[in-house]
Amino acid sequence: MTMSLFVLKIIGILSMFIDHYHYIIGGPEILNIMGRMAFPIFSFSLGEGYFHTGNFKKYFGRLFFFAVISQIPAYIFKLNYPLNIFFTLLLGLVVMKIFYSRKIPFLIKIILIGGLVYVAKKYDFDYGVYGILTIALFGILRRKKFLIFCAFLALNMLLVLYPDIFDLAKVQIYSMFSLIPIFSYNGRKGKNMKYFFYIFYPAHFLVLEGIKYIIDKF
Repeated sequence: MTMSLFVLKIIGILSMFIDHYHYIIGGPEILNIMGRMAFPIFSFSLGEGYFHTGNFKKYFGRLFFFAVISQIPAYIFKLNYPLNIFFTLLLGLVVMKIFYSRKIPFLIKIILIGGLVYVAKKYDFDYGVYGILTIALFGILRRKKFLIFCAFLALNMLLVLYPDIFDLAKVQIYSMFSLIPIFSYNGRKGKNMKYFFYIFYPAHFLVLEGIKYIIDKF
């Protein structure tokens, strides 16, 4: 069975919703495991977006806008959230722009990308170092399935061995299962509902926090 980018994103947001339900409201650990599929799918989708966008500046601006909008409720209600996933995707997009630039010497590319990884770690971006490296992996090794599998496995094994470096739980190893739908991608965009995916992210947090408030109140 092959999948369009639209179907992949649907799987991604369902996985994300399940994960955040577990994080905010609670539930069995299997929900957290199921949620591990979300970020790699979004990382892969970002790479496809980078290669297919007709206007990088608009793509960047759209991510930045929703990053800021999505972060505002966390500050208003003093929620203990890291800088949201849009900020991580934004840095990842810049990483790909740097890597594929023909004007920047290779050594400078490495320094700049290393700097962005440091920023993600220093300022508590969601998924941090792991997030930027995952986005880079999918963007740089695009369509090379065997290399992606090997690199992603190596990254997750490093996380298991050195979880403190990545600030993520070892359960992240289950993200390897995300490669099943990702490798089923058929190269087609599918339905065009891009703003649905952007809006869903902040909206689902508000819904879940609302449910938690009601549960705690009554």
